[in-house]
Amino acid sequence: MGLQVEIYDAGSYLLIKAASQYSLVNLTDLLDRAAQEAEKRNYGEVLLDLSAVAGSVPVLDMLVIGEHCARVWKRTRKLAIVSAKGGLESFFEDVCVNRGVVLAVFPDQAAALAWLMI
Repeated sequence: MGLQVEIYDAGSYLLIKAASQYSLVNLTDLLDRAAQEAEKRNYGEVLLDLSAVAGSVPVLDMLVIGEHCARVWKRTRKLAIVSAKGGLESFFEDVCVNRGVVLAVFPDQAAALAWLMI
């Protein structure tokens, strides 16, 4: 099953919701698309909701995805990610932040929005 993506202009931020079974290719492609959409729509803040992405993300994949995110994500943009347990976690966040990305991972949308709007 391919990645299902919904994109919403949510006023002061761009909301991107994704649903699928986890795969490395799906998440790297999604980060590419999120960066392109933020650029095209001129949003500085993006909420990426991955809570409907099923499956565990291996630690090595978190490293690969984090390095990819650091290559494609502008440092002037803020990215909040909502991820279910077993999905992207603090190691992924550390990989991105250590490479200059303004990003945080949260277990729920309310916490992600609170951080994003600071």
